[in-house]
Amino acid sequence: MKKRSSRWLGMILALVVVVGFSGPSWAASPILDSLSGAEKARVAKLIKGARKEGSFSWATNLAPIKAAKALEKDFKKYYGLSGVKFRFANRKSSTLMKRFEQEINANKLSVDVVVLAAASWLHSMRKRGNLMKYTSPEDKYFVPAAKAKMNAPGYWVADGQLNTMSVNRDLAGNVKLDSWYDLLKPEYAGKVLVGDAERSETYALWYRGLRQVLPLSYFQKLNDAKSGVMIRGSAQRRSLMAGEYWFGTTIMARHNWIAKKAGVKMSPIYPKEGTVALPIGAVIMAKTKNPNMAKLFIDYWRSVRGHHKLLEFNPLNSGRPLPPHANPEINKFILADDGIAPPLDRINIIPVDWATIEHAEVKKWQKEFSTVFSTAPRKN
Repeated sequence: MKKRSSRWLGMILALVVVVGFSGPSWAASPILDSLSGAEKARVAKLIKGARKEGSFSWATNLAPIKAAKALEKDFKKYYGLSGVKFRFANRKSSTLMKRFEQEINANKLSVDVVVLAAASWLHSMRKRGNLMKYTSPEDKYFVPAAKAKMNAPGYWVADGQLNTMSVNRDLAGNVKLDSWYDLLKPEYAGKVLVGDAERSETYALWYRGLRQVLPLSYFQKLNDAKSGVMIRGSAQRRSLMAGEYWFGTTIMARHNWIAKKAGVKMSPIYPKEGTVALPIGAVIMAKTKNPNMAKLFIDYWRSVRGHHKLLEFNPLNSGRPLPPHANPEINKFILADDGIAPPLDRINIIPVDWATIEHAEVKKWQKEFSTVFSTAPRKN
């Protein structure tokens, strides 16, 4: 009896050793069922490499934690990578850029993929050799972004961060607004809010883009009409929701979305003269420790599936045309032509040569804005 017990104990220990050192059990990869030929072989090879890497880190200022968790869950299920450990950081763009510059200088990079609406910084990183070249099979669909000069082929294709006109219709009613010049009507004096381009690079780039289609005199008239100036996007949203101002000029899609969810009828306006779309680039760092995972995640992020999943949590203006979402509410309130975040192919986007904009030019436009709005009341 004692010998039999010892034999069973030995078998159990042997089984524990085998299971304990065989690594995680991997689920099937549904994406491979939709592929064939060379592309199926390419993705299968990346999946095999990703399983060996076993980890992945990404960072953005655009996806809230809840959205990041949903993207991670769907990505792992679709690619059969449930055993991969994800790390995610959500911070302000300026905080992330400062952190990564420090890590690059110290040769201690902690991230594989970065997703930011920071065109000048991304182009600077590209020129300094800090980004990996990678062309995803999804890239060919980002034609609207290419027409607006938002892409950097071989490094990123862009979605858009739109800071555009918005109106609180609970206050303004169903007034017709289809031009930036509509904001100069005498009855709207003191009711218009402008993002502070003097203190924000994002708004400085918005201002620079609009100056391609609107003369200096337009902004001088906005200032003379007692328009307010404010820096933080969330504060602008709250100001419009509270009725302090009726119209915003630099309101992001997610702020309109938050307002609508709170029961306030804030609607975006896409003026006929054009709207500025800041490129949102999803890029792979040159010294990534997990290149296979990084490439797969970039494929997913740029795909229709990735875009549709993100739209369930955060509105984003897609740089590629999108088919209807399975959720009719998303189609109605986000993807429609007059929705919170229609794809770029449905909006008149002002083409800006983002690759040529240096820090010195940003400072130039900030200085001009400061002079133009010298008498405007500034808050926060």
